[in-house]
Amino acid sequence: MSAEEVIQRNELSTLLLRLGYNVYLPVYDHGIDLIAHREADGDTKVIQQKSRWTIARKYLGRNIWIAFRSRGVWYLAPHDEMVAFAEAAGYTASRSWVETGLYHRAAMSKAMEEAYGPYRLVAGDTAQG
Repeated sequence: MSAEEVIQRNELSTLLLRLGYNVYLPVYDHGIDLIAHREADGDTKVIQQKSRWTIARKYLGRNIWIAFRSRGVWYLAPHDEMVAFAEAAGYTASRSWVETGLYHRAAMSKAMEEAYGPYRLVAGDTAQG
């Protein structure tokens, strides 16, 4: 893990803590970077951290949430919903997805930012689910 990845993991962990979650680091990764649990309502999220909006076939059907940044804002979204969005937008027809099972966007479009608005991580907002 690079220094930048560690910095981003700590930034994400701090934000999750401010949202009322306890953050746990798995001993063995297997596609999971963090586990976030909020005792107040029992919400638990199994999280894969990415540097950008990313989907991967290996995460399908595993109830994984993807934490990613775009334009300095953190988002936390269910991976399989991201794949459904990608299918509707035609991204899964891309060569990258077809050949490797991986697709990512360096920066989200304005339309994507609007669609993913409910998944923005904003400190102090404990109502996010």
